[in-house]
Amino acid sequence: MNATTSNDTNGTPEAEKTSFADKAHVQLDKGKEALADAAGRSKEAISDAARSTTAAVKKKPGTTAAIVAGAAAAVAGAAFGASKLLDKKKAGAKTKSAGSSSTSSGKSASTKSGSTASKSNSK
Repeated sequence: MNATTSNDTNGTPEAEKTSFADKAHVQLDKGKEALADAAGRSKEAISDAARSTTAAVKKKPGTTAAIVAGAAAAVAGAAFGASKLLDKKKAGAKTKSAGSSSTSSGKSASTKSGSTASKSNSK
């Protein structure tokens, strides 16, 4: 047996691995507890918010409807604006790629028309 696979647990790599695994296990348990606590607190907060929202809706349903309509209009406006920006970007990209090819064809077209114009003038 070589020194790295020794069964002695004092200072060997196996002892270090075990010690690391124990530390990792402790940290994992702490993380689980913290997650459970956070989940419990968030569940309570959500329940409280739902209760207060329900009570407010029952007291003033007209105000609630106005708020919902305003929020829907804001979301629709944002979606419309985003679609226009995307269309503008796509059109700009098409214009740039089409502009480089139309420039070369435009020059040849003007040259041709210029030569035909000079021929018609000479007749």
